[in-house]
Order: sequence, then C-alpha cells, then structure tokens
Amino acid sequence: MLLKQAIRELTPPILFRVFQKGRKRGLLFQGDYADWSKAKKASRGYDQDEIVRRVFEAEMKVKRGEAVDARDGVSFDAIQFSLPMMAGIMRAAARRHGPLRVVDFGGAFGGLYRQYKALGVPGPVNWAVVEQRAFTTLGKANFQNDELRFFENLDDALQAGRPDIMLLSSVLQYLADPYAFLKRVMASGALQVLIDRTPCAKLQRDVLTVQTVPPEIYPASYPCWILSRERLLAAVAPQYRMLASFTDGSGHWSSDVTDFELAGFILDRTAEASS
Repeated sequence: MLLKQAIRELTPPILFRVFQKGRKRGLLFQGDYADWSKAKKASRGYDQDEIVRRVFEAEMKVKRGEAVDARDGVSFDAIQFSLPMMAGIMRAAARRHGPLRVVDFGGAFGGLYRQYKALGVPGPVNWAVVEQRAFTTLGKANFQNDELRFFENLDDALQAGRPDIMLLSSVLQYLADPYAFLKRVMASGALQVLIDRTPCAKLQRDVLTVQTVPPEIYPASYPCWILSRERLLAAVAPQYRMLASFTDGSGHWSSDVTDFELAGFILDRTAEASS
C-alpha cells in the first residue's frame, strides 16, 4: 500500500529547471505545515492531464527530431545533461558485468535514459521508469524499447532483480512520507542511490510548505518538503555512505522559514549492508 500511495502522490514535474536565477521570485514556498493533510488542504492542486500532455508533446518533439532535448515540458536545442547523475550512472556501468539495471522512480518518459544513451556509453542497460498510469500508458506506446520499460509500481520494476542504481530526481519532496519510501528503497538492495534536485536546508527538522507555480508557467500549488540535509543522510546512513554531494547550480532558494538549495547525493551501499 505504501508504494501505491507513493505513486499516487507523485506530483507533476516541479518546473524548477526552467527557472533561471532572475525568475525565482515567481516560484513560492510558503507556510510551515504540521502534516501533509493540512498542506494538501491549503493547496489548489494541479491539472494532471494538462501537465502530462505538455511533457509528452515536448518529448515527442525530441523523438521526431524537432528538438534536441526536453525537460518538464520545455524543449531545448542542446542536451540539458544532469552531469552528476550521468557521472554516477557511468561509474556504476563501468563496474557492472552484464546489463546495467536502473530503476528511475518518477522518471516521466525516460529523459535521463535518453541523456545516458546520448553519451554513447557502451554496454546494455535495463532501464525501468516507475510512474503514474498516465505516463506509463503513453510511455509504453511511444517510448518503450528493449532497454527502456515503464511500470506503475516499484514492486513490478524490481522483479528483474536488485537494481544497480535507484534514481530519485526531484521526487522525495513530493511524497507524503519520504522517509518511509527511503526505507523501501534501501530494502530493494540497490547498490547505488542517486538523489538529485531535492530541496535541502541546514536545519535539524524538515519543513513542509506549499509550493506555488506562477500562473504564466502553470497555475498550480501542492505540498512540498524542504528536507533537513542532516536528517536525510542519517536516514540512509545505516546502509549507504555518501560518496559525493552536489547542488544543481541554481544557488539559494527561500521559503517562509528557511533558505535551501536543490541538493543531490551519490550514495553507495556499504559492505556491511551488502553482505
């Protein structure tokens, strides 16, 4: 039930990535809510179908050769590599004998897979995207191939075996209980966990806000966690050690309570946890 609930609560792409520093003010993080239900009541939600449509149309432009890359429904004339994520995946691929197993939780239509393939890394890969039904239906019909597959829940994606890598890009902040989900990630036995574009602050507690997207981009608001960096790393410390940390380069953001950055981590499973 936890996994099904997590999938249902995956919100649309955050649109952090289409904002440059001069446009941050339009994206708001307000409040300090006691629990998820209160934050959800203070949110107006979003139009799921419209967001899926936008993301799908942008990805189809790439498929048709009308754009080089797409992210969160925005088209680009150059690939927008998430270089730390690519470095982590390539590192795992170099260690792997046989197909690289990747589980991409909340991976939309496989944009990170497309980036990885664009690097020309030799060797096969089994890339499983776990997403909401609207994404998986279109993904299977238009983007699925021998390497890229789409699943509606994590259990199905894990049937192929223990993943070499679990990708969590701009996902944890949109789950009602990100720590419960991290326990499931650790239970999967993934040898490496890559976290990217996750709001993290130098606080000892997490802050639950309502994120509001400016109407000129898309009129929507939904709950969003600003996670305690210390608490997040402590939650995975029994089984994973931090190899590297990084930010997305957009600098500091602000909420009503705290400043934060969009952080990322490359986490390796410890020898004790793997034995």
